[in-house]
Amino acid sequence: TRYLPSGYTFRGANLYDIPSIVLLLNQREMKNTNSASFQVEDFRREWQAPRFNPAMDIRLVFDPREVLVGYIEVWVAGSHPWLWGCVHPDFEGHGIGSALLRWGEARVCLELENMPVALHAAPRFSTLPVQRAHELCEHLGWHYVKSSAHLLQEAKKVTGALHLPENTNLQYDVYEKELSQLN
Repeated sequence: TRYLPSGYTFRGANLYDIPSIVLLLNQREMKNTNSASFQVEDFRREWQAPRFNPAMDIRLVFDPREVLVGYIEVWVAGSHPWLWGCVHPDFEGHGIGSALLRWGEARVCLELENMPVALHAAPRFSTLPVQRAHELCEHLGWHYVKSSAHLLQEAKKVTGALHLPENTNLQYDVYEKELSQLN
């Protein structure tokens, strides 16, 4: 939380947070594409996946009025740990994305401690294509990975993190960070 502006709070999620999260993600998407693809029911279904605990695997950031302004989740399954998140478009550049991404890195490190070294793989972070997110990722040592249908399908399969119907063609960027560069 040391990266958050004064008065902002940081906590895990629960099922009651889903409508606020969907609103945040749809606001972010509307800023990019003028459409809103995220649905409450998709989140409810995906959060019931085995080995996923919203209180431990998600972090939410609230402004001083207790409005949700940032979101990240971490999935450690499959070949790579995956992170998915965003910041409300009106709150970019205030340290919220940095706090969330740094928390996500620490969460990945914690999970990797419980896995055999042979299974360790570089984490990947995906987000809606936003220039500020790209700048933040580069600043924190994440490298853009050229998207392919296979990579985007892997993200959807491993995480379910985009919470979208299969027929949605929402674009998102993917970044990767070397294990040696994690906190």
